[in-house]
Amino acid sequence: MTELPDGVFRFLISLATAGFAGVWLIVDLVLLARARRPRRAGRRDPLLADRVFGYLVGITISVIGLVGTLRFNGVF
Repeated sequence: MTELPDGVFRFLISLATAGFAGVWLIVDLVLLARARRPRRAGRRDPLLADRVFGYLVGITISVIGLVGTLRFNGVF
């Protein structure tokens, strides 16, 4: 059985982490933009407020994932 070099392993893990975090960021930004449009229920709808809060948490997690990946690879 051959061993995976350290540099290749770091690249694959970084690619996977940045890929998931990047896709998550884009999806949550699109969903947040859709949720912020005015609706009949208005901004006082608790279900809409919960969705917006969830999207903001997702955006925060994805930014942490992207920044962590960049720091792990010595970019920051």
